[in-house]
Amino acid sequence: MRESRLIEQLQQQSPEGLQKLMDIYMGYVSTIIRNITRSVLTENDVEELTADVFLAVWQTADKLKPGKVRPYLAAIARNRARSRMRLHKENLPLEEAGLMEAADLQEEVEHTLLAETLRDTMRQLPEKDSEVLIRHYYYYQQIAEIAEEMQLTRSAVKVRLHRARKKLKELLIERGYTYETELL
Repeated sequence: MRESRLIEQLQQQSPEGLQKLMDIYMGYVSTIIRNITRSVLTENDVEELTADVFLAVWQTADKLKPGKVRPYLAAIARNRARSRMRLHKENLPLEEAGLMEAADLQEEVEHTLLAETLRDTMRQLPEKDSEVLIRHYYYYQQIAEIAEEMQLTRSAVKVRLHRARKKLKELLIERGYTYETELL
């Protein structure tokens, strides 16, 4: 089935469209969630989060665009998994929670600025190198999976990752970031 037809079915709230979407992407979404949560969540929690992702897509089907379904699913899965992981952190006493809010705001601003800088810097890398970095660090794909999907050998993926990280680090240092900034 063509992706545009699938999107059309989802936007018409067709249960068959949702079922086809789940048939195609269930493994992909649950793998992203498992890679982020790394044994912290039970298998039931992973299944629940995976279902939440598909429900979210169902509810926001109007935002789907051809060629963007997979990244859209990945973004939702990643965000839901990270949100669930935050729930597993220890609860702080009320006094400490108030002190943490200012630090959290500053950290969020710094994170946003670093993300913008990373996006700009990634554009300077060769396309295949930036794709390998994005697949590995953003979509949490394993080297073997990247190699298979990009039709490269595992060693080629490893070499591209190594060189791309090195080049990215150099470019970020040129922009004033230090090694201690924990860029990569």
